[in-house]
Amino acid sequence: MNIIELSDNLQKLYAEMSATFSEYQKSVNLPCLEGCGKCCLNPDIEVSVLEMLPFALKIYREGKLEEWMLKLSTNEQKRCLLYEGDENGKGRCGHYNERPGLCRMFGVAGMKNKDQILRLSICKFIKENYPEASVQVASELDLKKPPLISDHSAQVAHLGDHFLTRRLPINAAIQQALEKVAFCAWYQEM
Repeated sequence: MNIIELSDNLQKLYAEMSATFSEYQKSVNLPCLEGCGKCCLNPDIEVSVLEMLPFALKIYREGKLEEWMLKLSTNEQKRCLLYEGDENGKGRCGHYNERPGLCRMFGVAGMKNKDQILRLSICKFIKENYPEASVQVASELDLKKPPLISDHSAQVAHLGDHFLTRRLPINAAIQQALEKVAFCAWYQEM
């Protein structure tokens, strides 16, 4: 499978993931906050190179590969470079359609602890803004099971090899995805 097919397959999976996690959040009345973007500021976000291939291909197709490589090599910030904030402290992903799987699953999702017991993972800002709903949803896990991060992460990992699926800080994953696309463009017709 070439890099374009891999990216296309990933985008199809992303569409399913987005729908699944969005529908769950809506069904339990725990939406992400308008213009929040706080998750994008977390310096500990890790994703795989595979997850960043759709973004890297978009940048290549737009002719902005060198611009982004320079931006990444001179970057001092730890936050995701896809984040676009405004003067009012609000922000959003500047490449929302190409965002990685983690960003599609974050907000309200299911996780299993080390004993394989289902628990709910809720963004602290959602929890602070909807405290009653957060408690209610967490207490009703048997009635309305949340989509599991591990299930969807496994589907993404199944698409690629170890090099492409090991997790890195998000900006390092972006850089390696851009390098992978540049390498493929150099050695094969895309």
